[in-house]
Amino acid sequence: MTKLLYFRLALGNLWKNRQTYLPFLMSSTLLTFAMYSFLMITLNPGLPKVHGGMQFMVILGFGAVVVGLFTAIFLFYANGFLIKRRKKEMGLYSILGMEKRHIARVLRHELSATWLLSMVLGLSLGVLLTRLLFLLIRLAIRIDVPIVGAVSYPAMGIVAVLFAVLYLLLMLLNGFQVRSVSPIELLRGGQTGEREPKARWALAVVGVLFMGAGYYIAQAVHNPMAAIALFFVAVVLVIFGTYLTFLSGSIALLKLVKRNKRFFYKPRHFVTVSGMLYRMKQNAAGLASIAILCTMAMVTIGTTVAMYNGSERMLTTMYPSDMQVSTRSAVEQAQVVTQNDTLATQTGITLRDRYTFTGYETMFALEGETIVPPDAFKYENINEYGKLNDVLALTDTMYARFTGAPLGLAPDEVGLSTTADTVPQTLRAGDQAYRVRKLGPMPVTPCMSRNSAINKSYLVVPDDAAAQAILAAAGEQAEGLAPVFTVQWNVSGDESALAAYYAKVAQQRDWAKTALRVKASLREEWYALHGGFLFVGIFLGFIFLMGTAMIIYFKQISEGYQDHDRFIILQQVGMGADEVRATVRRQILTVFFLPLLVAVCHVAGSLHMMVLMLQLFGLMDVPYIALNTFLAALGVTLLYGLFYNKTASAYYRMVKFN
Repeated sequence: MTKLLYFRLALGNLWKNRQTYLPFLMSSTLLTFAMYSFLMITLNPGLPKVHGGMQFMVILGFGAVVVGLFTAIFLFYANGFLIKRRKKEMGLYSILGMEKRHIARVLRHELSATWLLSMVLGLSLGVLLTRLLFLLIRLAIRIDVPIVGAVSYPAMGIVAVLFAVLYLLLMLLNGFQVRSVSPIELLRGGQTGEREPKARWALAVVGVLFMGAGYYIAQAVHNPMAAIALFFVAVVLVIFGTYLTFLSGSIALLKLVKRNKRFFYKPRHFVTVSGMLYRMKQNAAGLASIAILCTMAMVTIGTTVAMYNGSERMLTTMYPSDMQVSTRSAVEQAQVVTQNDTLATQTGITLRDRYTFTGYETMFALEGETIVPPDAFKYENINEYGKLNDVLALTDTMYARFTGAPLGLAPDEVGLSTTADTVPQTLRAGDQAYRVRKLGPMPVTPCMSRNSAINKSYLVVPDDAAAQAILAAAGEQAEGLAPVFTVQWNVSGDESALAAYYAKVAQQRDWAKTALRVKASLREEWYALHGGFLFVGIFLGFIFLMGTAMIIYFKQISEGYQDHDRFIILQQVGMGADEVRATVRRQILTVFFLPLLVAVCHVAGSLHMMVLMLQLFGLMDVPYIALNTFLAALGVTLLYGLFYNKTASAYYRMVKFN
């Protein structure tokens, strides 16, 4: 009977506090749905059977880890807010005779009911939307992913255990908080944090320095591999800097504003600055969290959308033609051309833009202006990877096949077109120095059989002897010094004819001995990778935005509780209702849109580093990346404004300003 009493009391508390517990339940339900969705798709036995499925599984696994970490952080944050709002109520229970262990039991029943309900709702939502999720995946990765079972019991088990562990930790934490404070402290729990905080200038300076260091790293890095290595360093610095700046820098700034007597001693400014100052210590962490979550949503959505929308142009950059065959034999090259003409006639497809050429392929590193072999480095420093170049060397005569006219190079001159940041004025190969003529993109891009280095370079040399000298400086041995015979072409035809053509190409045993690249086959893996990033990016962006919305809501409710009595007093001492209303709006607008401004600054500061990292995937169009990123930022800003507008209405109701 006693246990039933505590359970009824817990249910009654949940209903009475539904204004704060309902968002907590909704968040827990959506996080349950997100975790189940990732695991359900990852553990689906049909996924590894499709082409590109394994790459998608790896990306989904990473997404599940991120969702799990975010779930733990958010649940502890939201639970802390709920307990703080309930401390006065728990203190009243204690004074009325309820022991601390009984209060802790009631809290356990509340969390148990929340966990059970969120599991039922979240998992049910996941099961109901299974087919919709797989439809979205098929659209994103362009692969017909089979659905093996509408319900994933392993995924359900993992989700149930994970959330059970998290809720158990919340129960232990709540029990410790109840047992460690006195009833008087519980009664005053909702009033803590009202003392004017001190301005900690040292921490404020450290916060600014941390953010400045993160921004500097993001701008100072110049090659993609270094950008990946330093990205997490810059992120950690910016996160710590953001929290310290909000916690200490905001207070220090408000202290400076307060010293300006002409500005401060005006009714609106006085109330706004004082209200922000007295509660900034407890609000700063939440505002910093909002800024970080908004930044993560903008960056995640912006980069993944840019990658997906730019997939075709990246694929074309790496594989310029629909088909290419590279071999070390001119005879094999001629055989491929003849056999390919026969296959085209048999299947009824059309061959277009065919080029046959001879070149020299190698990989070298540039140490300043000197060509050195790739194995000259130990690659202990990540910057050394940025020195690597995949190189196709063409004689001036062969170059004319693609452009229509030779460059007319002098014996000591070479032409260079590269994706690297800088083009050297001189290129040294052993004892020979070549003057470099910088070239723009060619009308037709010759295909390479290599795609392993950071940079791709096309080198036009006056003759074969110059090419041999450059390859020797790159450390190539006898076999590597031999020329590469390449034929590349595009194909067109109806879908059935192309399918028949590709099937016959796959049956050519002689071609299998060559470096064969079929763009249509590579496209499947490409979209599996980029579509996987898009799916995970949109999903994570949704999770981050949900966290942002919930934190804004919790902060608005907290503000409403604290401002209700204070603004009534201000009206009683003579401040007009319109003036109080204007003061309230200015204060909450300042508080809640400051994190958004910081988030936009973070995105702008990280853009250079994001551009470098996307270059690893072949996306080189900087304006295009910037456009997608800031469109994502604009979308997040609009949603943020919607969240604010909806949650502000709850605040105004609490302070009675409708």
